[in-house]
Amino acid sequence: MRRAAVTAVLGLLLGAALAAKGKEGLFLTAAVPAMPLVADGPGDADTEKLLKELGSDDWRTRERAGRELAARGERALPYMRRALNNTDDPEVLRRLSVLVRKMDHERLVAPKRVTLSAKGRTAKQIFDDIARQTGYRIEFGAASDAKHSFEFSNAPFWQAVDAVAGAAGATVQTDYDDSTVRVFNQDGANPYVTYAGPFRFMATNINSSRNVQLSGVGRRGGGERVHEYLNLNFQVNSEPKNPMLGISQVELSSAVDNLGGSLVPPRERNGFEYRSGYYSRGNRSHTQGMSVNLARADRGATSIKSLKGTARIELLSGTSPELVIADPLKVKKKSFAGRTVDLELTACDEDANNKGTFTVSVTAKNRVPVDPRRGDDYMWANAIPQRIELMDEKGTRYFSYGLQSSNHTPGGFQAVMMFGSEDRRTGQPGPRIGPPTKLVLTEWHTVTHEVAFEFKDIPLP
Repeated sequence: MRRAAVTAVLGLLLGAALAAKGKEGLFLTAAVPAMPLVADGPGDADTEKLLKELGSDDWRTRERAGRELAARGERALPYMRRALNNTDDPEVLRRLSVLVRKMDHERLVAPKRVTLSAKGRTAKQIFDDIARQTGYRIEFGAASDAKHSFEFSNAPFWQAVDAVAGAAGATVQTDYDDSTVRVFNQDGANPYVTYAGPFRFMATNINSSRNVQLSGVGRRGGGERVHEYLNLNFQVNSEPKNPMLGISQVELSSAVDNLGGSLVPPRERNGFEYRSGYYSRGNRSHTQGMSVNLARADRGATSIKSLKGTARIELLSGTSPELVIADPLKVKKKSFAGRTVDLELTACDEDANNKGTFTVSVTAKNRVPVDPRRGDDYMWANAIPQRIELMDEKGTRYFSYGLQSSNHTPGGFQAVMMFGSEDRRTGQPGPRIGPPTKLVLTEWHTVTHEVAFEFKDIPLP
């Protein structure tokens, strides 16, 4: 009963969490482990007490426990799923099923929100307040004692961050291969930004290309045929809770210049090529680069009045251990079978000249059948270095220093990786860590969310 119940509910979570639009189902560092789907053990005493009270004989106690679990947000979800898997109480099962489904949907597609009243405070103090409310790590690198005042009432995270950064003369950076939001004092602004739930769309540049047709012109005159094509480039930033694995080509619903002319280019004959692939599919990050092609209708137009489109964003919804290899320092050329990957650990050795740094050599083979229409999808291999974690007896993760070498073959991937205890991004030592006692290949669970966005008043070249 328990197995059937939790399987059904988790299927609903990953399928229906994005039912409104979804159609498909950085290197991991010691500082930023991905959230597991189901906790390995019980939560803190307060969480376990609330879970137990969901089955109380008193209706008010059950209602209060549900509200307080919901208020704990995504941090409580793995423990709620664990309880869902273990309970035989129909009332607890019913309440947890509803709670987990609602909370998982909000975690993935709703922005975290900020409510605060700041009067005469520095930007750093305000960012610290936002970080406390959201649970995100925000680093403010601008040294300024200037005072600011803000009133945020249920403001989406990105709008609040951009408002404070703009007032402080700073810009937001999210492309450092981790989940930290960094704000730097830079002499530059990003005026063309739009928001959609937990996503931030920032236009970066627009390119123009003119073409004059010189052959095949009409014998009766009429002049050469002139065409001008545009390319709008932009970034998509996700909140730290929403790592992205890929993003589809944009489907334009409309694009109009300030004179009313359409900028939407003609479709390909089959129509499908418009959104046939993903950008950066397989790499876990919080920043994805995008572009959209346009066709200029009138040289007299000076701006894009409105551009509306949708993109499907593949999100990492959670992780679970697929393979756990004990005592990796003692393993030599041994193979292990996982659900999606066969992994051979060739060796895990400590660098003789750099104590605390380890080299891991692996060969991975994809167990997922290849789609004959697409051939071998090398994208699965992109994720392998990010899915491998090296940790000590307490579960503290070593920092991944990335690939030292790699080789991709059809259905296979060889990699040599390096791990260490120091955070090389900051040059600071990481948490106290013991010798590596296990190497883990995590399985990534994904959902795809279709996001609608709109840019306005973007200047044309």
